[in-house]
Amino acid sequence: KIATWNLARVLPKQAARRAKIVRWLDRVDADVWVLTETHDSVSPGPGYSAASTGYPDRPGETGERWTTIWSRLPIEPLPPTRDPARSAAALVKPSEGAPLIVYGTVLPWLGSRWRDFPADDGMAFRAALAAQLADWIALVRQFPGGDLCVLGDLNQDLSRRDYYGSRANRTALLDALRTVGLSALTADPTDPVRAVARDRASIDHICVPARVVQQGSPRLEVWPSGAAPDRRLSDHYGVAADLGSRRPVSPDEP
Repeated sequence: KIATWNLARVLPKQAARRAKIVRWLDRVDADVWVLTETHDSVSPGPGYSAASTGYPDRPGETGERWTTIWSRLPIEPLPPTRDPARSAAALVKPSEGAPLIVYGTVLPWLGSRWRDFPADDGMAFRAALAAQLADWIALVRQFPGGDLCVLGDLNQDLSRRDYYGSRANRTALLDALRTVGLSALTADPTDPVRAVARDRASIDHICVPARVVQQGSPRLEVWPSGAAPDRRLSDHYGVAADLGSRRPVSPDEP
């Protein structure tokens, strides 16, 4: 079971908020987490090990991370990516089946620069995406027996109806995923955010090998339920994909 959630820069001093977030992490009970805009003080539990981005690319408090991968399965952090501030990669080894090549990331949002690329017309988004696609291609070649999974805040809907991002960036992201044989479980028509909030769509995505989708639709979860995220927790929904068979989490559990 794999999951991702943008925590909107939760900080150590926000003890009550952090405790509520951790309760959700416990209830969702994913084997692999990609937490974004997170902090080292937030963990899904003592049974997990982490691989994190190496350094921030904006001012922040010590311990802030754009991306941290947590796993309760054996995990091997991989060398820094081409975008080491915002993305991290790790090899996760289930007891059965192929290893997972987990790539966690945050792509530039509307109005965000990336390195020397301006936000104008999605230039920053597509430049960062090109760098990360090069990582994905290299990882697939390096681990031909593994299954690449890309999770995180991709800051672009994959919806049939415009929600966030741009059509050009949507096309670029879909093309990049297809290049490495990935399919976004969080795209229409299976977008779990659209299922609870008709005027919204996922921008936090779970992308897995297309054959996983062809073999059967994994069960998806989104939390908390409601027409908008619970801003006492985050301004993002969390999303999970159960690739096995586990008890579903009620979207109304606190």
